[in-house]
Amino acid sequence: MPPIEGISEIRRLPRLNKIRLGIKKEGQRGPYPAAVNYFVCPSEVIAVYGEEPKELKVMFPSDDINLCVPQWYKCYSYSQGLICRGDGRICRRKVDIQTGDFADKETKQWEICETSCDGPKCPKYPAKQCRRVMSLLFILPDVPGLGVYQLDTSSFYSIVNINSQIGSDPPGFLRQFTGGRIAFLPLTLSVVDQEVNPPGEGRKVIHVLSLCSEVKVSDLIEASRKRPAQVLLPTLSEEEPPEDQYPPEILEAAETKPVDICPDKSTASPEPAAAQETAT
Repeated sequence: MPPIEGISEIRRLPRLNKIRLGIKKEGQRGPYPAAVNYFVCPSEVIAVYGEEPKELKVMFPSDDINLCVPQWYKCYSYSQGLICRGDGRICRRKVDIQTGDFADKETKQWEICETSCDGPKCPKYPAKQCRRVMSLLFILPDVPGLGVYQLDTSSFYSIVNINSQIGSDPPGFLRQFTGGRIAFLPLTLSVVDQEVNPPGEGRKVIHVLSLCSEVKVSDLIEASRKRPAQVLLPTLSEEEPPEDQYPPEILEAAETKPVDICPDKSTASPEPAAAQETAT
């Protein structure tokens, strides 16, 4: 029997679990997320790396950074999940058909509109309902299981650090040695202290992501010449907001404040959409 065209040739890696960069703490007003200087891991990863690992041996399963390290502005609603995703120029937004505004808890019918993305100037951004998010999808070769783990960060410094190593346009430092290759190369993902001096603030030390290799550059170059089979990654888990980046209390409070946004419905798409800055 011949294979089914468009299906039989597809290969996907399953998503095994999520790794986080923060924990919940109890405060006077209830629980709140707090950044930590280690990876918050599921049990199977803890069994290999311990309770509070600061380094993980990782491999990216694709050379395409848009697949293994996608980066977007994302806006979440407490009741609607992901309601907007954009690149700072164009976004796809879940819009209430009756009001023309962002879909919220009062929305009965909605549609997806393509409209302009204002990035940090978005009225949802100051309330941290909209944030920049980088999602890393990687293999942990020392942990039992076949699949990928997902880690999300909204830190400006972490995003710059990761792109500086494996970004593709312009190419990051690592790609310059490997001819653009990053797939299945042995790398180390770390949480490190970095001194920063944000505009309007004094110097401070925060926890950020860092990516490096502990093998010799010559060995990386040699490994990069061996082309692995290409695989497709699982659909990014993004309908549910990561609580260490989007606290539910903030989303619930933000949703009660009306925002005057009316996207151009002439560009509306009938297709429904598939359905972070702590220190890290």
